[in-house]
Amino acid sequence: MITRVLAFAFGLTGAASLSQFPEFAQQYLQRLAGKVDQLEVQVAEIDASAAALDMSRDDYLEDLSASRAGAEAARKSINEISLFERLGGNLDSFRDAGSFGRLAQAYRVADPALAQNTLDDFKPAVPLTAEGAAFTAVGFVGGWGIWSMLWGILGWPLRRRQKRRAADAETLGMQHAAVHAAGEGQAFEEEEEDEAPFVEYEGNIRAAMNKQVPAIQLAADDGTVVDLGALTAPYVIFTYPLMGRPGVAFPEGWNEVDQADSATALACSFRDSYDMIRAAGIRDVFGISAGATTQDQREAVHRLALPYTLLSDPGMEVSFALDLPRFVLNHERYLGATIIVVQQGRVLAALHPIHDAAAAAPRLLAKLEQARDAYRKAQEAKT
Repeated sequence: MITRVLAFAFGLTGAASLSQFPEFAQQYLQRLAGKVDQLEVQVAEIDASAAALDMSRDDYLEDLSASRAGAEAARKSINEISLFERLGGNLDSFRDAGSFGRLAQAYRVADPALAQNTLDDFKPAVPLTAEGAAFTAVGFVGGWGIWSMLWGILGWPLRRRQKRRAADAETLGMQHAAVHAAGEGQAFEEEEEDEAPFVEYEGNIRAAMNKQVPAIQLAADDGTVVDLGALTAPYVIFTYPLMGRPGVAFPEGWNEVDQADSATALACSFRDSYDMIRAAGIRDVFGISAGATTQDQREAVHRLALPYTLLSDPGMEVSFALDLPRFVLNHERYLGATIIVVQQGRVLAALHPIHDAAAAAPRLLAKLEQARDAYRKAQEAKT
């Protein structure tokens, strides 16, 4: 109901605004004609002065500007002639066009100063003509369309949440029906159906930018403990939900989650580009998962021959501290696929979402090189 009221209000605003255009255009045309008439008299005086000296207009202005005292007068005359020629052409175009033609070419032929003066003194008129009614209708439809577009963009998260609530309410209603049926001694037999997995996304990657990485100690695949907050050299973290493992199935509904199956490709991308990453000045690479134990991480390192360290973060300390993307699948929370670069303890850059996990590391290197080039050019410009 509220959205319809707002849409109607936008429509009325558009109708009221555009319905006044024919009258505004007419008042602007009157001002424009008066300005052109004034300039025509001034240009005629310049031509008369030139004719009295038996000179052409251009020769007269050139001669006038040669003297120190006449330079300002020559400049003023040249401006008046230029304005007369421009506004005269605009007047002809605006006068010959109808109301809709004037609207179409207003941006091209309208003079800003004259338009502002017209607006300052504008007197609205009731749109009683057919043209006014047409502009009113177009304005109403345009205003309604603008609101519909804004609501389509801004209201998507709300509508998505409402659909989930409606689905939950429907499920709850079925459960209540089952309870009532059983209480009345009636047979109630539910048919088994495949329910769509419940997926909810959390986190805000933009909030992580420039954040300080706190002192978080995580268990590594080799049995050591890594304190991320104590590292000063540049390093990269990539987070992932679960690493695929031969013979072990993913949780039910896993394929419904965006990029949930990207862990192995992401890990291999950093493996294959590890030497180039180190050459680019990155000291360490860490892969972090909340759903994998240290033993799981050790198995993945050996199976995939990873040259870097995998860390286990069962409490999602890193994700919650930096507000990194996460998702909830069937009431279980997992880390999303994200890449961040940390320099001097702060998040310098981030990549999310990761559309092509296999090319994630080369893409990160390209981004870092672009940033370095921009920094070098900025420094060169300063010197």
